[in-house]
Amino acid sequence: MNFDPKLGSFLLSFVCAVSGWVVWWLSKIKSEKQQAALERQQAIEKAEAAAEKAVNDKRDFNHLIGNQKQMSENIAYGFKDIESQMKQQNEKLQEIKAYLIRNRNS
Repeated sequence: MNFDPKLGSFLLSFVCAVSGWVVWWLSKIKSEKQQAALERQQAIEKAEAAAEKAVNDKRDFNHLIGNQKQMSENIAYGFKDIESQMKQQNEKLQEIKAYLIRNRNS
């Protein structure tokens, strides 16, 4: 049996080409998997950021509601205090008026 160098060269180049194609195909599959994993990770991070923002916004809103309630209570307390002071002043004015009426003829 004679060895044909052309046939050997062809077979060697064919094997090299096929192995190169296999390596390229495997790297492409690996790259696609990595890209898909990266996209999943980015989607998860985006969802986490949106959820955290929603929680922070709700917390801030609840703080504002609490602050508004406290201000309303303090304003109501201030008005009650002013009303109490006006009532005391009115009573004192009544006493002064009564004193002046009693001592007007003296």
